[in-house]
Amino acid sequence: MAPGVERSRRRRSPPGSRAAGREAGPRPTARGRRTARCGLPWSGVVSNWPIAMTVTPSTAKSAAIFDLDGTLVDSMPFVIETFIHAVAPFREPPSEVEVLSQLGGPLETCLRNLLGPKAIDSLPAAKERLLKYEHGHEVRLSPFAGARELLASLQARGVKLGIWTGRDRWSAEKILETHRFAGFFRALVCGDDLPSHKPDPAGLLRAIELVGAAAAQTVFMGDADADVLGGHAAGVHTIFVHHGRVAPAHVVSRAAEVFAEPGAAYAAVRRHFA
Repeated sequence: MAPGVERSRRRRSPPGSRAAGREAGPRPTARGRRTARCGLPWSGVVSNWPIAMTVTPSTAKSAAIFDLDGTLVDSMPFVIETFIHAVAPFREPPSEVEVLSQLGGPLETCLRNLLGPKAIDSLPAAKERLLKYEHGHEVRLSPFAGARELLASLQARGVKLGIWTGRDRWSAEKILETHRFAGFFRALVCGDDLPSHKPDPAGLLRAIELVGAAAAQTVFMGDADADVLGGHAAGVHTIFVHHGRVAPAHVVSRAAEVFAEPGAAYAAVRRHFA
């Protein structure tokens, strides 16, 4: 288990408590149980998304949650390449824009959408091609310039750090270990930990709970449309880095701060804890 990462446990609120009141309402559509792999915690919660909350920028911040791919690690060119390789035998090669539009959810959903209804029977073969292509290529990925320095600076100031990623736990842990990032984070919430997926904010809220903070005390940084929508739904101050692509207006309008490149976004994160 990565140093300092807390274990997740389901908690039941006492009848009549305020927490129990928050849990009332429509029941989630799925619960499911999973066993954490590699010893890291499974974050077992389900939310009734969307959640309408108001961001309060003036609240003092004590926690920072990050997406992984395209936010801390410069992996998007390889991620796009991997998905194109996976579906290549079954359809015309998708464009980069098409692949990017499908990212943020679970692997099977991304592949299913890229394959389309005519090639849906090829999903198992496409998944196998993707996993084989991806295996052992963690060294091809590299942290963005300034990412390690940002995390070290925040950790030294006592900021509670976590990750909310759409990646599966095995590959996320592998990337963190390969690039010696694991020791910075108190919590890791992955795409296969929960029945819900980005932009449902359940994973982000779980990461915030695991680090011991509240939504109003948290800054979240991500690069995907699903990150922004999830952060906004959770009531979290969300910093969006778009890498120069044109994001939909409804996404940009829900970000608290918007930047074209990671370095500027890192500086914005740092300012919240100066």
